[in-house]
Amino acid sequence: MTNTLKHKRIIFGLICPALLVLACIVKNSPPARAISIPDELLRQKVVVIDPGHGGHDPGAVGPAGLAEKDVTLSVARKIKEILSRAYEVVLTREDDYMVDIVRRTGVANHHHADLLISIHAGSGFGHQAQGVVTFFHSPGTGPGSIPFRKERDSWEVGEKPLPWDEIQDKHRAKSQALAKLVHKHLLAKLNPESRGIREAPLLILQGADMPAILVEVGHLSHPAEEKNLRRPDVISATAEAICEAIKEFFAKYP
Repeated sequence: MTNTLKHKRIIFGLICPALLVLACIVKNSPPARAISIPDELLRQKVVVIDPGHGGHDPGAVGPAGLAEKDVTLSVARKIKEILSRAYEVVLTREDDYMVDIVRRTGVANHHHADLLISIHAGSGFGHQAQGVVTFFHSPGTGPGSIPFRKERDSWEVGEKPLPWDEIQDKHRAKSQALAKLVHKHLLAKLNPESRGIREAPLLILQGADMPAILVEVGHLSHPAEEKNLRRPDVISATAEAICEAIKEFFAKYP
């Protein structure tokens, strides 16, 4: 018998008992346990963008005729174009038509959105107001808020119905955090005048069952800002800044 054949027989004699032991271990091992992953981590994030005004409501109109409703829709469409690769993006209006304010919030609630951002480009007194201002909800009464009614609208949160004007309260801290991120990225990307981060009892935010903010990306009443908001590159940069803020928000609050 050659040395090679002897070596092969020795190796075979060592391997066979080892394979038998391994087979017994596998046969008698308990079945592998399935790993449970929470549904909220499996599903795609839902972002609702609200282009302010629309249809018969043009919003603010600049000295040269640019309407707020057109600016907000352009920014919203660009945000959707950018974010749709990673998230489900829903616009409260896809074209130039009017949607009731409460219905806009209802769209976000219906889609179980992870956040809501309402886009505006309003006006100030005279032609001096300019820059970016970002709002998150503050309880109270005032322009834009729902007046108190004996039988208020409600929204089911889990098993407990909450009055419409109390729904946003539990998201207030994250709404403020989202407002800070959006404001920060807009200032870094566009270098506009900062008009601050403010609290206000805004109707669009009041019944939102998710972090929600309203951002004025400029003031159309200011001639220079109206001119800027006509530019496609400014619209794109505005949308990109908001998208960067959204991505940072989800990274911090997954």
